[in-house]
Amino acid sequence: MKAASKIIFLLLLIAAVSCNVNDLVSDLTSSKITAKEKLGDVMNFAKTDFAADAQLAAIYGREISTQGEIDLLNSQSLSAFVYVVQSDSLQANEFYSPIFKARPVKSPINPASMLSFIKDSTAKNLISSIFGTLATVHIDPSAIYEDSPETLSRLLNRNDVETFRVVNPTSKIDMFLLPAKSLDSLRAINSADWVVNFYSDTSSLVLWINSSNFDIINLSDL
Repeated sequence: MKAASKIIFLLLLIAAVSCNVNDLVSDLTSSKITAKEKLGDVMNFAKTDFAADAQLAAIYGREISTQGEIDLLNSQSLSAFVYVVQSDSLQANEFYSPIFKARPVKSPINPASMLSFIKDSTAKNLISSIFGTLATVHIDPSAIYEDSPETLSRLLNRNDVETFRVVNPTSKIDMFLLPAKSLDSLRAINSADWVVNFYSDTSSLVLWINSSNFDIINLSDL
């Protein structure tokens, strides 16, 4: 009986280890990423490629899925995460995007192309003014903020979002992670807030999630 028990235990252990290895391999080879998933890789590369004092200034997510992800191997879409990196010493920004199984690359997407998908003029003007400060403002490396999937989950069941997506069935989703103090200068905490742009060819619904209390504000109402 003892020998049989040992054999059963070993079989269960081997099965568990095999499952964990398979999960690990799957994770390492997955081409789908969230906003925070490749942040460390991008910042490490930027510190050698751009500036030793490189800091994260913003994240732009273009054509994000409803799961808060992009697929690095999806050639049918222009989806991407773009990491805006800031240097105090250079007073400048650089833009990077992760590549599947390769080091990040400098991104051709810039603020002008990011803003082109915001159709609401009030929201566009606000985001444009924020972009103008990013060469001198960064997100505190210790700031705690939600990843893209958690952020979208707060919005997709809202009545205004559901209505917009029903009226605009081919609409897309873009996301902006911005320094909180650039959105609200009265706030003392240097955290980061998400702004999410639901948009069609002609209209946008742009929502700001305040990271201090998770209030959701329509930027067109500001």
